[in-house]
Amino acid sequence: MTKRTPRRLLSLAGAGITMVGLTLSATSPALADSDGPKNIIILIGDGMGYNHVDAASLYEHGTSNHQVAVDPAAGTIEHLPGTPSQVYESFPVQVGMSTHAANGRAEYDPTAAWSDFDWISEGATDSAAAGTALATGVKTNNGVLGLDTEGNAVKNVAERAAEIDKATGVVTSVQFSHATPASWGAHNGNRNALHDISDEMIAGPLDVIVGAGHPLYDDDNQLLDTPRHDYLSERSWNRLQDGQTGFELVEDKADFEAIAAGERLPEKYLGLTQVASTLQQARSGDVDGVLPFEVPANDVPDLPTLTQGALNVLGQDEDGLFLMVEGGAIDWTGHANETTRNIEETVDFNRAVETVVDWVETESSWDETLVIVTADHETGYLDGSRSDPTWTPITGAKGQLPDQAWFSGNHTNQLVPLFAKGAGSDALAASATGTDPVRGAYLDNIDVARVAFEAWGYADGPEDDGIPMRATVPGQDASEPGRLTLSVADYGDAIQLGEARNAGDRLRSTGTLPTVSVTDSRPQDMVGDGGWTVTGRSAALTSGPQVIRAGHVGWTPGLVTEKPGVTVGSPVSTVLDGGPGLAESSTLASAVADARFGTTEISADLALEVPVDTRAGDYEGSLTVSLFPVD
Repeated sequence: MTKRTPRRLLSLAGAGITMVGLTLSATSPALADSDGPKNIIILIGDGMGYNHVDAASLYEHGTSNHQVAVDPAAGTIEHLPGTPSQVYESFPVQVGMSTHAANGRAEYDPTAAWSDFDWISEGATDSAAAGTALATGVKTNNGVLGLDTEGNAVKNVAERAAEIDKATGVVTSVQFSHATPASWGAHNGNRNALHDISDEMIAGPLDVIVGAGHPLYDDDNQLLDTPRHDYLSERSWNRLQDGQTGFELVEDKADFEAIAAGERLPEKYLGLTQVASTLQQARSGDVDGVLPFEVPANDVPDLPTLTQGALNVLGQDEDGLFLMVEGGAIDWTGHANETTRNIEETVDFNRAVETVVDWVETESSWDETLVIVTADHETGYLDGSRSDPTWTPITGAKGQLPDQAWFSGNHTNQLVPLFAKGAGSDALAASATGTDPVRGAYLDNIDVARVAFEAWGYADGPEDDGIPMRATVPGQDASEPGRLTLSVADYGDAIQLGEARNAGDRLRSTGTLPTVSVTDSRPQDMVGDGGWTVTGRSAALTSGPQVIRAGHVGWTPGLVTEKPGVTVGSPVSTVLDGGPGLAESSTLASAVADARFGTTEISADLALEVPVDTRAGDYEGSLTVSLFPVD
């Protein structure tokens, strides 16, 4: 299992604001866009192409919306009249998305895709590479999770959300350690290393993990004579049962329904539905010829119920949330060419999307939430029954199986649909710079994570070698130079907080902020009654995949040498003491009028306080100190 590279322990750098007459410079990355979404929810129909959407719509409503007739020999393309019937088909952003992996097809070729019926059926991505691209914005090879092509771990959007104190979760209709949910929770060169993957997900920053993969049940929701630990090791299963992971274990259908109803809201939970591999797709019973839902279903919660529960729990976080919901078994039905169960799984996914839309419109708003509905790839090459070498429409009537055919048992390279609505959705529309002769504008799967990172930032502060910022205010003319400068005393490799010791119900570690010096020589006639303020803010501390959020860092500011007129900031207590911690920007010291002149030296006593059950590790993070002129 590959370990992520942590950041320096409380390394210091400045950050400021631009004002008239003030020039700023820094090497730190740009901060997140303040107008970006508070919440991002991505729903992925694994293997769900345009025709999967329409097959389910034909069965449910007797309508389709994306059907085409393409004859490459004649050079004709005909779009059939469409009727949107799914909630996401009314979203304002509707584009295509290419899905190729780093070691598959070099890239999507619109001409080849629609001139040769077989072109899209070779060299396709798998769910690990596609999930990694969607989660991190980085292309990788098939079979690889959360690593680039050189084997380096890359940050995913859920990890970034946790860094900025948002609640995070993944929900799926297949095993929770399967490739798509694992793309937001693990980094591993082998997608089949399920024990390592599940362990990393459990140890990581996710607050909610929900899916199948229960070791005590088979695919028919029946107890096994002997537990099977294919997806979750026996040790990890025992730790979950014994409450040794930080997650509350949820198994019973009634408990999932209580969470969905808001009757109980765990702070952090891992939900294992009482079924082995999928909620419904792998259950016994006829799959050919019967109508959807005729075969009795497993007595486990459906995807909409699991989604509602996750939203209820994650929605408690005032800072916002990130949630990935996967209709994972759509892909399984595509591999097996199961028409009936493909419709069942797509309908279940559609209801989960409706659950999300209802949550946005009742508990949030489109002004603060971005919802994306897409797929990681298409599976099964679903098309009209008379296709090859031409593409023919799928047809059908409400309540009947559509007239369709499967032309592969694997993934394909064809474009998949992407629908988006809400805060920041226009950035996805702007990313669709490719043009397909049939589907129109399309983006690439890495654009999904890129848009999220552009909204939320890639990091809180400078890289390992970040330098303090210096803010310079020029004098009125060459004869009256003046400047306002921030500098930080040498702190070696990092501020060293002592080894955490037991302190009641928590572990406590302390240290000292290196001396922060503010030198102000600006002329009085330029500054007037103004002064300056120094603030600070901590990022999360990490140890591999484990996170201690910034709210667990507090400080007590002080002056190295007393200076009349300079005011130190109030002590900031940690979340364990009922305060915000340094997750929010807090004042270190400020000065006005005459007190601002000369050099002021400031420091602070630092405290790191975390629950006693925090996992062992060497945690590293960063602390940013900023200098602001005050009018």
